[in-house]
Amino acid sequence: MAARQLYGAAFFGAAPLSEGNAARIRREVEQKIAGFQRLAKFAPYVAGDTFTLADCSAFNSLPLVGMATKAVFGEDLLLKAGVDYKAYLKFIGERPSAQRVVADRKAATAKP
Repeated sequence: MAARQLYGAAFFGAAPLSEGNAARIRREVEQKIAGFQRLAKFAPYVAGDTFTLADCSAFNSLPLVGMATKAVFGEDLLLKAGVDYKAYLKFIGERPSAQRVVADRKAATAKP
């Protein structure tokens, strides 16, 4: 939720964040990433050895957090914190259901 505050500026052409808002949001995002790291197992799934709803959420949310923080702050705060989400995305991306999600997303966002 904290990273969603970046989406307007990162993805939709909204005005850049003020220095104060950017600093506040960055602290909040870094705090949430630290909390995520305490909970995430990546063994091999986010919550452990079983694919769960947590993986459905992580597969869609982690790339957005990475892209938004890179666009606004100039660095991917997940990678900076040591969250190897790209390997995880590749792993989950091998599942047929994940491939369908990606294909459906591409079809829905394709320009006519």
